[in-house]
Amino acid sequence: MTDTKRAKIQEQVQSIVNNIYYCYNTSPDVISVIARFVDGEIEKIQNKKNIPKNYAGFLANDLPGFARVRGNKIYIRYKHKDIATGFNDTPSGWKLANKWWREKIENIEAVANGEKDASDTIANIFQKFIEYKKQYDKVSKTTLKLYEYRIKIVFGDYLNELLTEKIIKIALEKFITKTKLSPTTINNILVGVQIFFKWASDDEQQYIAPKYYIKKYKQSSPKKIRPPYTEEEYLMFIDYFENETKHEEMSLLLQFLWNTGARISESLNIKIADIDFKNNYIIIPNKKFKSQQETLLLTDETKEIIQKIITLKQSKTDKLFSWSSKVTPIKNLENAESKLEIKIRGRGFHGFRRSFADRLFESGFDMPEIQEAMRHRTINTTLEHYKSFNKTNIIKKLNEKLK
Repeated sequence: MTDTKRAKIQEQVQSIVNNIYYCYNTSPDVISVIARFVDGEIEKIQNKKNIPKNYAGFLANDLPGFARVRGNKIYIRYKHKDIATGFNDTPSGWKLANKWWREKIENIEAVANGEKDASDTIANIFQKFIEYKKQYDKVSKTTLKLYEYRIKIVFGDYLNELLTEKIIKIALEKFITKTKLSPTTINNILVGVQIFFKWASDDEQQYIAPKYYIKKYKQSSPKKIRPPYTEEEYLMFIDYFENETKHEEMSLLLQFLWNTGARISESLNIKIADIDFKNNYIIIPNKKFKSQQETLLLTDETKEIIQKIITLKQSKTDKLFSWSSKVTPIKNLENAESKLEIKIRGRGFHGFRRSFADRLFESGFDMPEIQEAMRHRTINTTLEHYKSFNKTNIIKKLNEKLK
């Protein structure tokens, strides 16, 4: 404490003493009033100490921490953190919160004093985790079964072991080395297991140290790049929707995607007011940052397609296409693929976007121009997603230009 601060406090104390001395000399009754007030406050404190345990609205006075209400939920403030009890601010909620906190603090203190091991069997701890998810997170039965599947497939041989870092490491390494599951499935399982670890290591549970246990075990899975639609396949689709199914709007949608490289979701959300025929572009929200805008470039052919769509327009909304979601168009496309026997798993509408990029490359556009037309944030995306289908064309150009 600095000398200045100490002097200020001494001055305030002296002022209080002088005021009390003045009151006593001028009006002794003032001192009596102050004394009665102090006695009353002391009596309140003493009465509060005698409040029965689990009394609604109060935390039992022999428990550490203090209770507070946020919204309609009871929290315990303990070691500078608010711990959620999960109970409502009701008489029965307070009784349950007191009981819950008593059990919890007994466990925390026993672990801290070394009277009890922080670990328990994996099976027992996981059962507590499931009960917690049921009661507080209200997760579905399907999600609970998924948690159970993930824990059993990783810790199947260790469920009766204590949950320790050593056992975690042994179980994870055994799972990774012996499983025949795909990298994607392995990563999904590991993420679910990490959710369990996070719960088991929080301030309330303290079974294990808080760490990202799955980091070194996550699998890198190469991206599967699907081939684009060929021009022959595209023409087969157009013929199918115009002549066989008489679905003109579906035909126009595919023509729009083929000529713009637009994504299906953003295409179905295009508003007619966002189309600028004069300047040859459509205003599109950025895929990731919705508040940012991009421009989808339009050719003369694309503008003709749009005019046909507007003329055909089958809905009263302000959107260009009549579908409210992509579910129906996807089904239409899948049915056409099966009917025409050109189905390749996972290709979908994005195949038309890849076709657009390939046609730009084949037409002699350089990568920065393709990046601009595709609206990729970085040129690396353009190179990464489309280079594997252009090797034949690159070899062809090398042969032509390096003769």
